[in-house]
Amino acid sequence: MRDVMREAVAVARARGIDLPADYADDRMKVADAVAADMTSSMHHDLERGNRLEVQWLSGSVVELGRAAGVPTPLNRAIADILALHAEGGGGLRAGGEG
Repeated sequence: MRDVMREAVAVARARGIDLPADYADDRMKVADAVAADMTSSMHHDLERGNRLEVQWLSGSVVELGRAAGVPTPLNRAIADILALHAEGGGGLRAGGEG
């Protein structure tokens, strides 16, 4: 996840947003401090078969990165994989099977 965040920071910086170079590492320290069983709202949506906001998260990083000439292979992979579930339906059981 740290490298996924680093891609987003690189895109932001390329677009003129003055984030510190260690911003991704700093945010990951915050994430590392939460309870181990805490998960994201998108993970809950995926499990429940709800629509996903992946287009506006990793998808936006990819599009903005493309426009700025910043490679975003990890965000592209996330967007491509989760696109299969973006419209919802099916849901995933805790073991990852749909």
